[in-house]
Amino acid sequence: MEAETEYLRVAEEAVRMAGSFLRLMSLEDLQVFRKGKRDIVTNFDLESERLITNTIKMYFPDHQIVAEESPKEEKYGPQRAVWYVDPLDGTKAFLRGNFAYVTVCIGVRDTEGLVAGAILNPFTDMLYTASRNGAACLNGVKLPIPEEIALKKARMLIDFSGALPNHMKRALAAADILKVVGRIFRLDGSISAHLALIAQGTLDGGLFWGVGRKGNYWDIAGALQILEKVKIKVTNLQGEAIQPTSEIFDQLVVARPKLHAEILDWVASVEGRSKTHR
Repeated sequence: MEAETEYLRVAEEAVRMAGSFLRLMSLEDLQVFRKGKRDIVTNFDLESERLITNTIKMYFPDHQIVAEESPKEEKYGPQRAVWYVDPLDGTKAFLRGNFAYVTVCIGVRDTEGLVAGAILNPFTDMLYTASRNGAACLNGVKLPIPEEIALKKARMLIDFSGALPNHMKRALAAADILKVVGRIFRLDGSISAHLALIAQGTLDGGLFWGVGRKGNYWDIAGALQILEKVKIKVTNLQGEAIQPTSEIFDQLVVARPKLHAEILDWVASVEGRSKTHR
């Protein structure tokens, strides 16, 4: 419990430090680099990561850090934790000036699983935190557990990839999700910002249907701990839990258990699979 409290304190300190840097920097100092066909990185990402990793190392020099701009192979040691860091989640939204969906994210795992998480939007000063034996909080105020709701009334975040195969696009069109859910919201930027909206009950659930080309565990590690504390399930499209060793991170079903089951059944029907009885 003492270690858990210290992990969360350091995670908060680290995201706050990086957030202060991002908030105060001038876009005149921005430098943009390409790190692949689809991804970009800025000097702001790199400096934010440096501030975070230095803060973690100051307190826990023997812990493993797996960060977006310098990922390393995960290794556990006795009484050690692994820190998953996304120093600027929503870089493209940041470049477009959509600061409402930009976050700094940290998730911490030990040998028993998730132990702490912190997500900060430095431009709105909204800090989401949670620990294994503590509560999920927004700026220090405990988040309530969202009520269960039926899919046909749910305010859902829906995100379908435009790169889905044509036969899946036709199946989705035939399924007509507008007849299935209450409302649809599709927002831009950080996935952790989206997941935080579900954690706080602004949205009832989420369906992310990518093609396996986007995302990593560090994108969602902090959010997973927060969602877990408000009893929201996060799985892939087959209902399997998300782990650091998972191969796909852009296919997610996120909701309270009953709604989660309804979404999974709808996904199975679109894919032509048998429904899973839970």
